[in-house]
Amino acid sequence: MGATDTMEIFFEKLNDGDRQGAVDLMDEKIEMRVHVRDGFRTLRGVAQVGGWFLRGDAGLKMVPGEVRETGNTYETDLLVLRPDVPSQHIDATFRIEAGKITSINFASN
Repeated sequence: MGATDTMEIFFEKLNDGDRQGAVDLMDEKIEMRVHVRDGFRTLRGVAQVGGWFLRGDAGLKMVPGEVRETGNTYETDLLVLRPDVPSQHIDATFRIEAGKITSINFASN
């Protein structure tokens, strides 16, 4: 399964409320870096990264915009929607290996 296939399934599950199904597409050793202003936070392992998605606001949706796939890397302008909060666009990069998400990078654009 390629990067686009994996990510389509990930977003479908996440946006349909099957957060655990989305997390199941993550590698056990996944790393996620979230950039905020001049700093960043790195989460490591499926417990931390998956937990970030599982604990997210009820109704969280992530909608990919233009997608750039380069082999096992999937890049997109991601529209993040949460109830009662203004929508947000972020730059997102996902790395996929053997059908599992191995890293995520989120940065404000």
